[in-house]
Amino acid sequence: MMNNESYRLHWSAVIISFFSSLKHLIVPILFGFIFGTTRDTTLFGSMYFYIILFLMGFSLLHSTLYWLTFRYEWFEGELRVKEGVFVKKKRYIRLERVQSVDLTSGIIQRLFALVSVKIETAGGGNEPEVHLIAVSKEEGRNIRNYLLQKENTANTTDMSLQLGETEEIEVEKANRWFLTKKELLIASMTSSGIGIVLSAVIALFPQIEQFFSITIFDEFIEYFTGTSFVIVFLYSLFIVAIAWLISIVLTVIKYGNFSVEKVGNELTITRGVLEKRQLTLQTDRVTAVRVVRNIFRQPFGYSAVYVESKGGGTNEEQRSTVLFPLIRHRDINKELDNFLTGYTINDVLVRAPKRAFLRFQLRVLLLPLLVFGVIMYLFPAVIYFAGVFVLLSILGYLQYRDAAIALNNNLVTLTYRTLSKNIILIRKNKVQSGELVSSPIQRYRSLTTIQLSVLSSLFGKTFSVVDLDYKTGLSLLAWLSHSKKE
Repeated sequence: MMNNESYRLHWSAVIISFFSSLKHLIVPILFGFIFGTTRDTTLFGSMYFYIILFLMGFSLLHSTLYWLTFRYEWFEGELRVKEGVFVKKKRYIRLERVQSVDLTSGIIQRLFALVSVKIETAGGGNEPEVHLIAVSKEEGRNIRNYLLQKENTANTTDMSLQLGETEEIEVEKANRWFLTKKELLIASMTSSGIGIVLSAVIALFPQIEQFFSITIFDEFIEYFTGTSFVIVFLYSLFIVAIAWLISIVLTVIKYGNFSVEKVGNELTITRGVLEKRQLTLQTDRVTAVRVVRNIFRQPFGYSAVYVESKGGGTNEEQRSTVLFPLIRHRDINKELDNFLTGYTINDVLVRAPKRAFLRFQLRVLLLPLLVFGVIMYLFPAVIYFAGVFVLLSILGYLQYRDAAIALNNNLVTLTYRTLSKNIILIRKNKVQSGELVSSPIQRYRSLTTIQLSVLSSLFGKTFSVVDLDYKTGLSLLAWLSHSKKE
């Protein structure tokens, strides 16, 4: 790669762009599938079918023009991109602005031995600053190596020279962590994604009758209104089991072949079965570590570990990057020391005071009790479901028990629980702002809510612990007021 030479994406970018755009048509298709059909008219016989067909044709044309107009080049330490079908765009990316480089290889890319390169920059917005959806594997690796050596190459004009230098760096081997097949199976079986899948299954189930000549849904409702509670319960378990199996498959596809490798100050995270993704992050860009112990994994001593960073997050992971999809809780400190020195879970915590216990109980019980009272007035039989409030009360106790903070030299540890338990590790020099928020009732009880903000991906993220002692909050502010230099 030499300067001033313009490059075009591989022609398969037309196909990749087209299928990518189909994702945006899922909502219209589902809308027509659910609301645009009747027993006498299927989706393919309605006007929605022709609208969707037109949109698909337009999308194919746009994908072709996008490929024809897309160009990128290197010039004096800058990546310059020209794109746009109707609105022309020119982007100049300085190397020092690059936060992370993400290499992925989907099914289509694999057919042509290609990769997709996503380049995240500071202040780049919700989407990657630059997305090269179809380049050769060698070119993708060269781009990644060149961009992530920006400290040494920002003033260099010959990209090919720098690529030769980065090859020596790749020879250095460091720590590597794998997700074993056994751990992948456990991660899949204990994933919290079952809730999302279950919602989708329930939403689509009534539409099954559109594919058959009989009215399954009507017969289904008629059958269940005249059957016993036990049969309804068993069928409900069957639907949950189907959703659980789908969740397992999706998790295996997402986190199969997962590994983390550290070379120098770079973390390379590889994962995916159908779509292979390789994300490279620099450790000094990490702003926080988030340990999540969901209700399915916590009883077995497992957790998931995410990192917040200036670039590299994904929407499905709440704009975070997964570091360890599944790891024994007792091994977290050891592995963090190997990959992110300076981040250690502190077990010596300052917890919420006893006078805050009632607030945690009211927070989870008050609104459900009011709603339940109204429903029970209209349908007295729901009294049999009152046992759910015992579970809510237990959740309130767990939230009270897990609300805590710890200060240790240059690291602050926050713990809190919604449904899953979260442990947040933040170094002092990564804290963007710290704040104490107290409502009138909290002030009366000498309580406060602690809020710490860090840079995460392209926006920022705030972590909160509610109803801690006000003096604990003041000690945190005093800790933050000291110099953030380490």
